[in-house]
Amino acid sequence: MDIDFFKAATDVFLEVEVNPKAADKFEQKYQDLTGETPILGNGYQHQPNKWGLETRVYFNTQSDISDEFSAIDVYVEQSEKDRGYRDFWKYRTNDPNFFWALVRAGYRLGQY
Repeated sequence: MDIDFFKAATDVFLEVEVNPKAADKFEQKYQDLTGETPILGNGYQHQPNKWGLETRVYFNTQSDISDEFSAIDVYVEQSEKDRGYRDFWKYRTNDPNFFWALVRAGYRLGQY
């Protein structure tokens, strides 16, 4: 997945919510890719009400990168005009393939 265009994004925050029963699998994959163990609270949460893994990438950007997201078939949500996600981010995607592509490219859980 070509994610080079995402360099235009600012205030990037990677977040994961995972059912505790699926945490070992997520932690192993994350550690295999990054050499780091994810730490609860730093963009990583256990949520017993989740079926498995829910990934989120929050970000802002001054550039129009919507065509690039469309080209890789990733849906991006845009917050309402005056209310961002958590009152800060304008955009969010929940696409797990995009999340893992960012991790492979050097992004980590938490805020950049």
